[in-house]
Amino acid sequence: MVPIFATSTQTNLLIYVGGGGFVLLGAFYFGRLVTFFFPNNPLIKNGKKEKEELTPKQKEFVEFLEKASNQSKENNDA
Repeated sequence: MVPIFATSTQTNLLIYVGGGGFVLLGAFYFGRLVTFFFPNNPLIKNGKKEKEELTPKQKEFVEFLEKASNQSKENNDA
């Protein structure tokens, strides 16, 4: 091995960043694999249920948008 490559700061940085990228990719694909093999896991199911339901603040916002839409329709008809 050429000594300049072994002691280069740029090489060390490249190794650290590249290695960290592989760790993150591995963690991502491991999570996907677990989700694939255990789809009935209660933690995964609960997460999907929470996303489907609207929070009270979101419901209030939807009502506001519907009222605004109805007002604009009434103004266009008049």
